[in-house]
Amino acid sequence: MNKKEIINKIISVAKTVLPNGSTLLLYGSRARGDEKADSDWDLLILVDKNTLVESDYDMLSFPFTLLGWNIGQIISPQLYTRNEWESLSYLPFYKNVEHDKIQLT
Repeated sequence: MNKKEIINKIISVAKTVLPNGSTLLLYGSRARGDEKADSDWDLLILVDKNTLVESDYDMLSFPFTLLGWNIGQIISPQLYTRNEWESLSYLPFYKNVEHDKIQLT
């Protein structure tokens, strides 16, 4: 399966599980184009909620992990509220994501 096919599968899962107004970003080596064959797929999921509850991780991020298992890839989703994400703007992680990101939804 090539990169475009995997991205299309990720987008398909996003359309099924993410609430309207959510944003899905690809970041890291897959977004930069310097990945290796065994590189994981780093995803950042941003949702319009005040707080996240445990079931949000099961409903919104786990389906991407499951997709990875089904297609033989490692998919690593990170889930944040938009406000929580913006509050992390001082972190190197935030800056790296903002630099590398490709918006998928």
